[in-house]
This record gives sequence, structure tokens and C-alpha cells, in this order.
Amino acid sequence: MLDVLRKGAQSWGIKVIFGIIIAVFVLAFGMDKSQKGAGHVVATVNGDPISLKQFQETLQRNMETARRQNPGLTPEFLAQIRFKEQVLNQMITQELILHKAAELGISVSREELAREIHLVPAFQNEKQVFDPQQYTTVLQANNLTPGQFESDFMRRLIMEKIERYISLPAQLTEAQAREYYTFGQSTATLSYISYPWKHYADQVSVTNEEIQAYYESHKAQYALPAQARIAYLLITPATLAVPGTVSDAAISAYYDARKENFKIEEQVKARHILIRLANDASETEENAAKEKLAAAQASLAKGMTFEDVANAYTEDPSGAGTGGELGWFGKGRMVPEFEDVAFATPAGQISEPVRTVFGFHLIKVEETKAPGYQSLDDVKDVIRQTIAEDSAADSLQDHLDQALEVILTGADLAQAAKSLNLPEVSQSSFFTRAAGPQELPALTPEQRGSLFDLAINATVQNPVTYADGYLLATKTEEKPESTTPLAEVHDTIRATLLEEGALVLAKKAADTDLNALNSTGTLANGQHAAVVTTEPFSRQDNIPDLGMNPALTNALFSSAPDTWLPVSYNVVDGYVLARLASITPPADENWDKDKELWMTSLNQRAGQELFEAFLGELRAKAQIQIVNPQALEN
Repeated sequence: MLDVLRKGAQSWGIKVIFGIIIAVFVLAFGMDKSQKGAGHVVATVNGDPISLKQFQETLQRNMETARRQNPGLTPEFLAQIRFKEQVLNQMITQELILHKAAELGISVSREELAREIHLVPAFQNEKQVFDPQQYTTVLQANNLTPGQFESDFMRRLIMEKIERYISLPAQLTEAQAREYYTFGQSTATLSYISYPWKHYADQVSVTNEEIQAYYESHKAQYALPAQARIAYLLITPATLAVPGTVSDAAISAYYDARKENFKIEEQVKARHILIRLANDASETEENAAKEKLAAAQASLAKGMTFEDVANAYTEDPSGAGTGGELGWFGKGRMVPEFEDVAFATPAGQISEPVRTVFGFHLIKVEETKAPGYQSLDDVKDVIRQTIAEDSAADSLQDHLDQALEVILTGADLAQAAKSLNLPEVSQSSFFTRAAGPQELPALTPEQRGSLFDLAINATVQNPVTYADGYLLATKTEEKPESTTPLAEVHDTIRATLLEEGALVLAKKAADTDLNALNSTGTLANGQHAAVVTTEPFSRQDNIPDLGMNPALTNALFSSAPDTWLPVSYNVVDGYVLARLASITPPADENWDKDKELWMTSLNQRAGQELFEAFLGELRAKAQIQIVNPQALEN
């Protein structure tokens, strides 16, 4: 468990992240009895209080952690996921575990604590040796004293110990693990008779009355949210820049001073043919892939173009139909095995087969570019714009202040822009609170909301930061919530009702044939239908050509071969009658290769489930009372 901790992984919600690695504590530290009596109480656990102060401090640390990891988190989202309740539950769980550890006599000695602290990479120097000075520096950077950190870290080690202790019995035998492996890795083929709904569509009629009734009963799905439009003025380096004022001499000097910025790496333009083969493929699968590869090479030897052979043989979805085109790429873009061969193959030639994690490749190099530098002529326009924007950035604040002064006199955005020679005011398209203006994609959710909430003809009181500059905006129009008119969705509703009616007929036909098959062994009315057999698939896969249907998959893997399943199944284009054609268990050689990974994974999962059950039992037996529910309100 301590290995997991030191690698920065997560164990049942308890996490320590070091890094620059900076220490982050998602549970409450310092919850000793001397602190518990102070302040208001949020909850009690078996009579022991969790104070409001402890809760607020822990909540603040959790929020800081969450926002460092996800800068876009909004208060609304945190409220939606009931973040405060999650934090309090963590604190309650911590208390329950520590109580149980004390009952069981599980503790951590000072020697153990010191040893584990010395192993934390954030506290080690470049020689991977514990450095007391670095230890102190990291703690100070996080406003922690050694006493606070060590008290909390000791609790964490105790909780790791009890988790390991409780999870220890959850060890599967090799036979049990093999049973799980066979269950998960077996593949099946399915035979089916298809009843596509489109075959029955001409038997369905949809009336205007039915369309109207559907519209009335589904109005919620045709609801349109409230919308708004804004006029806006962008005061940014890009909008203030005047490229025409930048001299050729300045451009040349910029280029000479930053020539490395315009360096061109060696590049290759290539095509490839991919024959897919998994890293853990069996010998049979590898031989089949080599046969396909040999067939592609034989076609090339007969004079077929590389493009035609790629279209016929490649198993790269992006290359099919494009002749295997990859375009230009530099080093570091492809996996190393592929890259090494591509850059070593002369232009116009085809490589020998290359094995990568994706399978076998044949590579045709069409052109190469030697390393060098973009010419000044090629980049002068970019440099001109860059210099102009750098210059404009220096006067950005002055332009903003002047615009705000003019607006305070009662002028609108357009008048302010004209009087100060600023860029023209733009008009946004209509937007919703959730989506924001499509012309301003970099707005944050809070910014979108504040613009949406403006009163008609009101201008923002404070400039909005945007694109290295500022945005001034006035709300010009708004539309209340409404419903899409029936005329606009009439055809869509008709198509929906047509498909629904045809599906009813498809199911009826399938069920009639199923009854006939069960009673006479033939289809109804002596008809004949094509029985199609799929490619192999596992329990986790989509059924080839039929899509995802867990009920059908589960029934199939539990049935006897060549016996029609007792019901029809709804699939992507209608209904099917289905029966198991074959089941193939994973090969012994695959088990030998995967055994260690599966044993480890299954034992970890079993241990986690056992520990979660243990926590559930602790909670069920504990006396937990939320004393101050207002503290959990948003």
C-alpha cells in the first residue's frame, strides 16, 4: 500500500500528491481530542464531534486541490456533485477507521513514520536521499508545520495498515482467477435472422393528428432555452495591432534575433499499409496477419500502385480510401519503430515490413525535407503581426481606461470605439447561458453567465478579461424560453412515428417466425430467410453488425449452441432472432501470458470490495449525526 502512496496513486479516496510535487491533504489532519471540543459542531461520530472549523479547513484544502487539478471547476458543478457532503463523508470515514484501528491495536511507531517519510520522493535530493532542508521547504510552501504533517501522515499510515489487514483474506486461487479469465475472454459467434424496420415502413401510415398528439406530449424535448445577443468591443493586442507601421528593418532584426524559432526539423511525407496485430496476439493470429502482409507485398510486386494496395489491404481506418496517406510528419510524431524506418527509407522507396504495437506496416516514403530554417520571406507577415501586437500590448491599459471614461459619460460602445479610433463593435449571434456566444469561445462559464444576465441595453460594469486583453459588452436583445413550432419538427416527428410503427410490425413478424420455428422447425408460412453468422466477439464488445445489446449478449453466452433464443431482440435497425453458433475459450498460451496481471488485478479488486464492505459495516453500526446541516448548504 505504501508503494501506491509513494507513487501518488489513489486508495479509496485518500490521496497524497507531492509535486512540484506539492503536498495535498484531502482528509482532516490534527483531529485529536484537544481540538474536537472547540467551536461549533458539524457532525458527531460515535459521540466524538467534528467541529465546524475542522470541516471548513478540510473543505478549503479539498477545493484548492480540485481546482488545481481542474481549473475550470465552477461552484455550480461542485454543488451539483454535492462536494461538501463528499468531504464530510471522508472525514466521517476517517474517524470510523481510526476508531477501529485503535480497537484492533493497529498503530505506527515513530521509527515506521520516519522511514516512510524518508521514502517520499518530494523530500529527497537529487541522490534520492532524504534531505531535512527540502522537507522543511516543502512543508512551509504548503503552510504546514512538521508536527501537523507528521500527525496526519501517521493517520494515513494507520489507515493503509488497516486496509491491508482487512483486505488480506481476499485472495483468489489460480483456478478461481482462471474461471474469471475464461468468462471475460471467451468469444462467441452469433447466427441470426434479421427483421429490419425499414422493410415494414411502407405498411405504416402516420396522420397529422398523430403528429400533433406526439408533439403535445413531447413538448419538453422541443423546448428552446432563453437566448441573448450582445454588442461587444475587444480591446486586445490582436485588435489594436497596426501591422502597417512595422518596418522591414524591424522585421529583419526580429528574425535574426530569434532565428531558432523558425527552425524546420527534418520531415517525411509518407503512406503506409497497416495489418493490425495485437501485442499479445496468439501464434495463429500472427500467422494470419503475415499472410495478409504477404498478399499486399505480392500485389505491389505485380505492379499495383501503393495507393491501390493500401485501399485494398490497410486496416488503418484513416488510411482506407486515401491510399494510406499520412502526410508530412516530423520526428516524435510516430512510434519509434515506425519513425526510425520512415526516416531511413529514401524517397520513392517502400520499406521492409515494420512491427509496432499496432501491427505490421509497409511504408512508402514519397518526399523528404532536410532540416533548416524558414526563410524571412516565408515568415515576415507573421513577424510583422507579432511585433505589432507586442507594441499594442504596451498601450492596452490606456485604451481600456479611455474607453471606460467615454462610456461613463453616457456614450455607447460604438460611439466610444469611434471616438478613440478603436476596432469596430461586433454583434454576437444569439446564445444561451450554457453555450455562450460562438464568436467568443474562450469565455469561462462565469463570464458567459454574467453577460447573459445583463439587463437589456446594459453594459458590463467591469471589463471582462479575454484573449490577453479585455472585452466590453452591451446586451442588445433577448428571447424568452419558447417551444420549437410544430411546423419545424413536423417531418422529424413523422419519421419517428413511422419508425416506431415499423418496429412494432418487425417485432410481430419476428415473434411469429419464432413461434413457427419452435413448433414446426420452419418459418411462418413456409418462408425461407437468410441466416447470417457474425464474426467472433466477447461479452464486452458490440455484436458485429448488430450493435450493443447486453441482454442479447448475456443470453447468448448462457445458451446452448444451435438453439433459438426464446425472445426476439431489438438491435440497431430492427429486430432479430438469434442463436449461439459457437463459443471459443481463450487459449492456454494466452492465460500463461496474462495470468500474473489477472491474478494481481482480481486480488486487488476483491480486496477493495472486501474493504468497502468493511466500511459499510462500520457505518451501519456507527452512531453518526449531522448536527449542523446548514454547513452543507451551498
